[in-house]
Amino acid sequence: MKKIMLVDDNALSVEGISRNIDWAALDAQVVHIKYSGLSALDALKKDPADIIISDIEMPDLNGISMSRLAISYNPFVKIILISAYDKFEYAKNAIRIGVYDYIEKPIDYAYLTEKVKGACELIDRERKNMKLLELSRPAMVEKFFADLLNYSGKEAAYHLTSHMEYLNLELQYRFFNVTVFNVENASELKNELGVAQYEMLLYQIHDTILDNCKIFDFFYLIKRFDCLELVLGQNSSNANHFLQTIHKIASDIISNYQNSGLSLNIGIGNIVTDLWNVHLSYESAKHALEYRFFFPQKNIFDSREAFGRNLSLEPFSDSREEELIRLICQKDYPAMEAWIKDFSADFTAKYQAKDFVFVRTYNLLGRLLKFLYELNIDTKDLEAKIAKTYSQLYSFNTNEEFFSWLSEICNLACQKLDISLKTYHNQLCGQVLGYIRENYQNNGLCLHDIARFANVSPAYLSALFKKNMEVSISDTITATRIEAACQYLKNSTLSLREISEKCGYANQYYFSTSFKKCMGLSPSAYRENTG
Repeated sequence: MKKIMLVDDNALSVEGISRNIDWAALDAQVVHIKYSGLSALDALKKDPADIIISDIEMPDLNGISMSRLAISYNPFVKIILISAYDKFEYAKNAIRIGVYDYIEKPIDYAYLTEKVKGACELIDRERKNMKLLELSRPAMVEKFFADLLNYSGKEAAYHLTSHMEYLNLELQYRFFNVTVFNVENASELKNELGVAQYEMLLYQIHDTILDNCKIFDFFYLIKRFDCLELVLGQNSSNANHFLQTIHKIASDIISNYQNSGLSLNIGIGNIVTDLWNVHLSYESAKHALEYRFFFPQKNIFDSREAFGRNLSLEPFSDSREEELIRLICQKDYPAMEAWIKDFSADFTAKYQAKDFVFVRTYNLLGRLLKFLYELNIDTKDLEAKIAKTYSQLYSFNTNEEFFSWLSEICNLACQKLDISLKTYHNQLCGQVLGYIRENYQNNGLCLHDIARFANVSPAYLSALFKKNMEVSISDTITATRIEAACQYLKNSTLSLREISEKCGYANQYYFSTSFKKCMGLSPSAYRENTG
């Protein structure tokens, strides 16, 4: 049942609306009849109406002003304004402030009934959607936290502040943290247990985490397909105490699944003091989990250990990486060995911890693999070799052993680059030969045309072709034209002028001279001897 309010300083007008509309048929009831805008607002504060039908012209507070205030009390109220003809444009402007509709005097009750019916239908739809919105509240909360993990700083505050207020989320804490629980063998478990059983297992982990998190001031857990992301808020006296508690909880959870066949790894992110910087904690937690690749014997990874104090302050120089790649391209083996020796001495002196050396070397190798990949060089065997070694890092007892392995990787990269370069050169020369065979008829064909086709400089192409084919490009063009001329001379009755044109010669005289120089006899003599 919709509650109706009628507002007009003219009692006859109000009475006419009240009596001439079948409110019951509209599932509505007139609950307020008011004769001024101010009294209407007072009534709305005590007993809100769903639909207000009001005149515009009233002495104390006109319908437009009353509507504006009524909508501020209840944004979902539907207001139908009634205006005289000379105020009709005025009524139209009311739509801008959120008025549902307006009608013109004198009142057509059938027309007003249709307007009220439309307002009732809209209210029904809005109520239905509001129920759906309430039912979807858990999903909205989950989306809020998912976005919080992925938006950054000001962007997070801009997009999420209003949602936080709407969802009544109180997130005023001194410290925040994100900890990620990753199921490493998720694919194997899905195949072994089936998706339903695997999801039940994830919910079991979900409940275990929540049971352990009751000690924190705030916690929210997001369940993904192969991981769970825990957002924590705490008003501890200091960040270290908060972090120690997280480690204790992480250790307890790992212990629960020690012999379950579940490979559960935990990445603990940085502690942050601003809600809108939670994404930094999330990113560091994910980064910490990447170190499972280096240290397979561990299950809990702290972002502080992953980054390392010195490493975060002294990023590895891109220019040094480029220097090694340049040496590999030049196949300068002695210089490569010297570079690796300096690399080893530098990190050993600075960090005195092989974990840091392993991490930095992995970054270096990633840059090298990326370089080879960009050259379309197949690096699968090289990647497999690196992955195998990094799964058994602690088999290295000394820095010398490890950097000897690194030297071997760089040598293999040299060989791959050399093989790839030869393949590229052969392919380029093959393309040039094909282009000459297809275009030798063009008497303007020259080195610059071919270089433009091959997308290399003329000088580079000339030297490369001569080195690989042991013949110059100009001689290759000539040989191709003479070969074609021989075929025409043997198998056709074309004149020498016609043959010279078909073979890319500007005139018959130059063709004859060139043919005799290559074949040792004139075109006519060649035709007679082969005829």
